[in-house]
Amino acid sequence: MKKQLGIFAILSLMVTGLYAQDDLSESEYYLLKNDILLEGVVNFQSQSDSEELEGIKSSSYTVNPKVGYFISDDLALGLDLSYSFSKSEIQQGELIQTKEDETIMGGLFLRYYFLNLGKRFKTYAELGGGYLTAKTGIITGQMKSSGFRGNLSLGLNYFVKENIAISFVVADLASYKSVTYEERRTQDDILISEEETVNTLSADLNVFNNFFREARFGVMFKF
Repeated sequence: MKKQLGIFAILSLMVTGLYAQDDLSESEYYLLKNDILLEGVVNFQSQSDSEELEGIKSSSYTVNPKVGYFISDDLALGLDLSYSFSKSEIQQGELIQTKEDETIMGGLFLRYYFLNLGKRFKTYAELGGGYLTAKTGIITGQMKSSGFRGNLSLGLNYFVKENIAISFVVADLASYKSVTYEERRTQDDILISEEETVNTLSADLNVFNNFFREARFGVMFKF
């Protein structure tokens, strides 16, 4: 949480200076047909020896660039890319096992701005979907996975200038995944390969109890 707050503070400082010289009317912050958005969202987390995760050290980061085109006022269609990496060390007695996960996803998104909170805050719902591929490496073997993921998320933008906004991805309200897992491991010097397809549908409407657990921050530019 501290690192998430730190990232948010840095982003705020980067754009606060621009806001001091900007006093536009509400109409200057409209999102209109033929506008283009360019957005980058990042997230970094690190945990070590907490009460919930005794004996586990973990860190992860996600980079999520997007580009979209407003096909009508307040409605944008665009491309969505995401790269995530995580590493964890699990200590079991004197044995320490390292696990690394890498995920790449590409797809489309449809974003609709449905509520303005003042002239600068704009709230949106976003439906996204695309293809993902991932791999997990541990001492005993490796697992690869690929499939489709769709999600419905909630977010908002705070415009500090006419064409610059801070982005808050509040939460993924619902998601669906259909992923095929292929596991390769060695057992008694024999290579074993197993494959399984898993379909998962989930919803989380309780995300506001801990905003900074779920939220991701970034910057959006409008052209």
